[in-house]
Amino acid sequence: MKALLVLFLLSSLSAGAQAPEASQPKEPLSKKLEDKKYYFSALNEFFKETYVREVTKDDLARLEELLYFTGIELLEDYEPSMLARFPTSSTRFILGRQAIQKKDFKKAFDYIDKIHPDHRYYPESQLLLAQVHENQNNKDMLFTAFDRCQVSAEKQEKKAPSEKIGRYFRMVYEICLVNRARYQYKQGNYQAAIDAYNKIPKRSYKWPYLLLEKAWAYYQLGDFNRTLGLLITYKSPLLDTYFFPEAEFLSALAYFRLCLYEDSLTIINQYYQFYRPRFTALEGVLRSNKDSQNYFYNLMFRPGEELKKHEGFVRQIVTRMKKQTRFSLDFNSIYKINQEMRRIAKEKKEVQAKFLPHLASVRENMITKINYNAKTDIFQFLESVPFFSSELFKVNLEIIARKKDLVYGGKKLIADRSRGDFSNVHRTRFEEFWKFHGAFWADELGDYSFGLKSNCQTVRTANERDLQDEANNPDGSVEKTE
Repeated sequence: MKALLVLFLLSSLSAGAQAPEASQPKEPLSKKLEDKKYYFSALNEFFKETYVREVTKDDLARLEELLYFTGIELLEDYEPSMLARFPTSSTRFILGRQAIQKKDFKKAFDYIDKIHPDHRYYPESQLLLAQVHENQNNKDMLFTAFDRCQVSAEKQEKKAPSEKIGRYFRMVYEICLVNRARYQYKQGNYQAAIDAYNKIPKRSYKWPYLLLEKAWAYYQLGDFNRTLGLLITYKSPLLDTYFFPEAEFLSALAYFRLCLYEDSLTIINQYYQFYRPRFTALEGVLRSNKDSQNYFYNLMFRPGEELKKHEGFVRQIVTRMKKQTRFSLDFNSIYKINQEMRRIAKEKKEVQAKFLPHLASVRENMITKINYNAKTDIFQFLESVPFFSSELFKVNLEIIARKKDLVYGGKKLIADRSRGDFSNVHRTRFEEFWKFHGAFWADELGDYSFGLKSNCQTVRTANERDLQDEANNPDGSVEKTE
């Protein structure tokens, strides 16, 4: 990523501007840019103007004002030592996040702890602070950070100047809940994790991802029917862009734990016959472009001709990425930069020559960042395919081994009763239940549960019973497998 240049700007932007009298203080160029709403250019000029002098309180206030319009992500392109000269909540947020990435949790705490509680980035700062407390194994302060995150996010949502900004803080609130749930899961508190997940509304952009996480929590509690019910939600047309190899693995595993081996094998075979070949072919196309600086950025908008035959999978991956917060924020920054560049293009050529190179550099950095993050996400997804292929292969081997044990032991699975029954569905008084009649209804998504009875009982085969004394075993004893 290229380093941003601090460029000299023209002393006047408007034609025919009069030279100020000697007694009048000269208006900073960054202020002239700001007045014309050239916020990205003004920010760069502001850093140039303050680079060689002492930073004042007015400077800090102006910086926060400019960052309100530009966003803070482009601060990543400036040297941390320069940002440290400006002790504002915005710069502390960036510096704290960078410190966490470097595993310097003490420095991260020093930065994040000084962010003002009324600042717009305070809710997200508490998410960062929770990472620090988790690293330090400080459980009490960890949950305090989660609580502060939720309370402050709701507060910011209520006073948001627009519905769009309000939705952003609602999303932050939901991420606070998600992180709380994930921590509870890691601690083995599976029901507490489920309770937190259940507070995320179905309209949340995070909700489709959480179905898989919640399914794992039910699996750990031994409720395999609820696990399968959650995972079948991904078969809904409304969620057709969400394909996770991990969901296929967990479904096969849940059937396996119910000793419904044929169901498990059906999922395994479908995975190998349908999904694996397509992802292998897609991976070959993407890896050939892994060194490109913009291929994956362009992929976010229009798949190339060579991806036409893989368009369904590409669309699924790209659609999911576009819904992520970091991508939407970066896309919004690029949109604003393009708008500013178009306006400056109408100025005098001398003005264009001074401003446009810097803005082009900022935009290039943002594109490079999006390209890198998109590439990382895509390859993490693709690499999960062979990993879960290996895990499914292990399940397959275990099923074969158990079938052999049954044969050699003269036993078979009981499998002489109905596939499912309402009595096998476990639900609280707060959980809805609907019969599934072959169609997905939007208000039912995420509330499904199978009613399968465990098949992990065995009976002796007829041949084996013939070898036994009928008097000792007249009715065919029933045994339970491990």
